[in-house]
Formats: sequence, structure tokens, C-alpha cells
Amino acid sequence: MKEHRMIYCLFAILSTSLIISCLSESGQKIAMGNYPGVVVKQNDSAKIYLKGGDVVYSSQINSNVNDGDCVIIDFSLDYGKPENSDSGRVKGFYTVDINRLTPVSSQDILAVLTDTSLVLPDEHTLASVQQQHAFIRNRFFLFTDHRDDTLPLRFELSYDPGQSGTDKVYELFLRVTKMTEATPATQPKVQFNAFNLTDLSRRATDSLRFRINYVQSFNKDSTQINWTSGPVYRFAL
Repeated sequence: MKEHRMIYCLFAILSTSLIISCLSESGQKIAMGNYPGVVVKQNDSAKIYLKGGDVVYSSQINSNVNDGDCVIIDFSLDYGKPENSDSGRVKGFYTVDINRLTPVSSQDILAVLTDTSLVLPDEHTLASVQQQHAFIRNRFFLFTDHRDDTLPLRFELSYDPGQSGTDKVYELFLRVTKMTEATPATQPKVQFNAFNLTDLSRRATDSLRFRINYVQSFNKDSTQINWTSGPVYRFAL
């Protein structure tokens, strides 16, 4: 880690407040909120990788997570602690206190494209796809907005493995259906999911580029889909 480098700062996803600070050496102790991360666990030691390659460690999380888990964390970083005196240059990570750890639903991308011309049973539209996102250890964190009456939801991301193009932008399709078998529950309107894009990354060389297509609306009798797409995401590998 570079001594004066700031790591990723993300707007709060569960509230309208902003993150208190960005990781830097401007103060002795800072509080951070709503950071997406991926757990890497070896033996009894667990670390959380954040966007930009920064890594945090806390003994508080070792028994609560598994290797590869995706999470959202709030944490405090105290530069006054001896273990943080070198800004993580030697060990490669910061030692922090975890204030909150929220599991994030994680699933593999499907290498079988669903029929994009047919409406799925109990399929729903998205209110919007938020600008904030993260790509960490081949996990893509996606944040979406939904109406209260649609929850709870099931998310599925798929692509056609046979697609090709000169621009090497992969077209991914996000389908959202209501979990009718689940007990209705009060959930945040903002949903966050992590998709494992390892298989897709293996197809790329120096960078991965893709676009997410999602259902914007249906026709009057809900038999036809109107698709829309977001921006092209590009991540170095």
C-alpha cells in the first residue's frame, strides 16, 4: 500500500448519509462505512480485500466468515496503533475494528443465456441501477433500487458464452423475479448482490469489459419485454 494513497470511498447504500472519511493518514482515528469487500481466509486468519487492492484485518471476524464470502463492512481505523504505524507497507494490510458486517448474496454468473424474448414467471423490472459498484477479486458488486411491493427478490445474471465482438464488450443480462415461495419481509429498497465473474475474466486478457442489460418495462399485457442497458464497465485484470 502506498503511504499517501486513498482507497475507495463509496456513498452509503443503506442510508442517505455520506461516508465519514476516506482511508488516509489525515488523522489518528477514522471511521468508515459501507465498504464492499471479499473475505480471504487462511487457517484461522481472515482478511477482507477492498476495492483498489487494500486489505483490512480484524480478529473480530475470523469465526463469522468463510473464504470467498462477500460482505459490506463498517470499520474504524486507528493509525495510533503500533500495528498500523507503517501504514500496512510491511504486512500488506491495516488492522481495524469492525463495527458492522453485513453478508452480501453471492452467486456465479450463468454461462447459459436465458431467452430474452420471454417474460419469466413473476418477473419484475428494476427501478434503477445505482452508479456505485465494485469489482473485487472477480466479484462484481451491483446495487439496485426496487419498489417495496416487489420484495423479496431473486437475481440471476447470465450471458451467451458464444458471443463475440471486435470491441470485446460482453453483454450480460440481469433477470429479477419475485420469490413467491418466501415469506414476505421488509427489506431495504436498495439491494446489493455480488456476482462471481471468474469464468468471464478467464476469457479476457488485460481487462474485462461488460455491459448489463436489464428489464425496464413490459407491454400492457406483460407478454413482451422492453430492455435497457447501463454503461460499459471496464476493470483491469
